[in-house]
Amino acid sequence: MSVAACLLAYGLLAGYAAPRVLSRRACMERAPAWGVVIWLSAMISVAVTLAGGVALAVATVVLSPTARHVLDECVASLCAAALGDHGSPARWILGGVVLLAAVGVGAALVGAGRAGLGGYVGTRAHARTARLLGAPDPRIGVLVVDVPEKVAYAIGGRLPAIVVSRVAVQALTDAELDVVLAHERAHLAGRHHLVLGVARALATAVPTMRLFTTGVEELGRLLEMCADDVAVRGREVRHLITAMLTLSSTARLPRAALGGAPVGMVERAERLTARLSPRATRKARVVLLAGTTTLLSGPVAAVAVLCAVIPVGG
Repeated sequence: MSVAACLLAYGLLAGYAAPRVLSRRACMERAPAWGVVIWLSAMISVAVTLAGGVALAVATVVLSPTARHVLDECVASLCAAALGDHGSPARWILGGVVLLAAVGVGAALVGAGRAGLGGYVGTRAHARTARLLGAPDPRIGVLVVDVPEKVAYAIGGRLPAIVVSRVAVQALTDAELDVVLAHERAHLAGRHHLVLGVARALATAVPTMRLFTTGVEELGRLLEMCADDVAVRGREVRHLITAMLTLSSTARLPRAALGGAPVGMVERAERLTARLSPRATRKARVVLLAGTTTLLSGPVAAVAVLCAVIPVGG
């Protein structure tokens, strides 16, 4: 039971404390790809640790003879209370507690399932709609739609597509359009929709844990920077910045969209124009790699130390 308690304590501590450390953005912006890795590692590590702690606690109770005896006594007492042997107040209180617990667990599971399935279904539906309404442009290899806003975004999934409005194509120069399309192709090639899908499912399942809710926002910002880095390879940075300004409309993009220009636009522009030394980039990568290793090995190390001090069954 002590191991289960250790895992649960570690998961809760990391879930609420990690965002304070990970939200220090300077290091993340120097190596956004590693920033994505450390945020995703933190979220998955905490989710697995909490799930493992709960599963281990249940298994310990079920397999331990003493615990099973106590559990049997508790179940018998609860059944008696449910049948009214201890009076109506106890019966109603017990019923309320059980109902709240069931609703809480059910809501978390249903929320995660709906977030994952809804994102998948919504992405496919929007991709189909874009293919029906948009006109393929063989010159640039994207779907061009007739909407009043200047937009350009990618849709991942089994029906990947890049959607650009006709007014955006007309407003951008050839060099600007080329770098925008390179940015959107980077989103599709990097499977960024899968990263955001996992993060959104976790945030929906546990909306009260800041690690998951903050992680969705931070991952979205860092993924845009990752796509920026790919887009400017062999191209001029100024073309991407001017294109971002041109596409900085207030249009509401679909949830499935990747690559909306307004996402962290000022920070992205400042980062693109900054001259980062290779040494600073390497240092950021080393720091983020060390942080990722710590997050992934933290639960194992904590349990190992606990087992060395207290017997596993203690």
